[in-house]
Amino acid sequence: MANLMLATIRGDIMIFSYAEFTQFVHHMKDIGKVIPFVEWDHSSNAILLRHDVDFDIEAAYQLALVEAECDIRSTFFFLTTCHTYNPFSSTNRNKLREMSKMGFEIGLHFDPTIYGDANREDLTAFVNHEAGMLTSIIGTPVNSISLHNPSVHGLYPLFEGYCNAYDPKFFSDKSYISDSRMDFRGKNPYEFVEKVKEHPIQILLHPLHYSEHRLSYPEIFYEHLKKYANDIHDAFLINSTYSKQISPMDLFSFLVNKGRS
Repeated sequence: MANLMLATIRGDIMIFSYAEFTQFVHHMKDIGKVIPFVEWDHSSNAILLRHDVDFDIEAAYQLALVEAECDIRSTFFFLTTCHTYNPFSSTNRNKLREMSKMGFEIGLHFDPTIYGDANREDLTAFVNHEAGMLTSIIGTPVNSISLHNPSVHGLYPLFEGYCNAYDPKFFSDKSYISDSRMDFRGKNPYEFVEKVKEHPIQILLHPLHYSEHRLSYPEIFYEHLKKYANDIHDAFLINSTYSKQISPMDLFSFLVNKGRS
């Protein structure tokens, strides 16, 4: 374990830089088989690697490239109801399609709270509708579902016909670990992986948390805001009035300077 050169904070193992993540991936591969949900046969021991994409598709795409370099595939769960990304934009559609062609499973990250007090029958219809939306992007059926923030809203519905990330078969204290809030809750992910020798396990890692250099949340959001500002700037430069008003700056520089004034 010493030769892994693991970084720790408050005694917790940290794997949030791409280099650290790569080390962890190789460790997983040494211990067991790492697979997406769709490849599990519902009986054999395996490491089901999952990513919930809560905030940004670009972060998911970059993490997929790292995993591809490590020769593993996982399941990426995407929202169709996200406030900060649109899976149907041209850029994002292309990224989802490329990830699917690379062998990654594209699943549905479902948020039941947006449908208010919908009953189970209605929620099932909404799930099928949203899954169909993602299917229309990638061209292959969506087979797996994860729930968005179930620990916050307390809803854990399972949907027939799908592989559910919160199925008790691999969602329990002994079979599940998550990096939610960039905190493994005192669990050591390297040690947790050893459990696959006894039973299937599920590992949830959020792409938002991973970067070239391990970043704090404020630093992560700073980079995202910079990217979004640059996207707006590039898209709006065709507007001659905007172009004259913003020159010689770009939008992000303007916002930073505005904040200092």
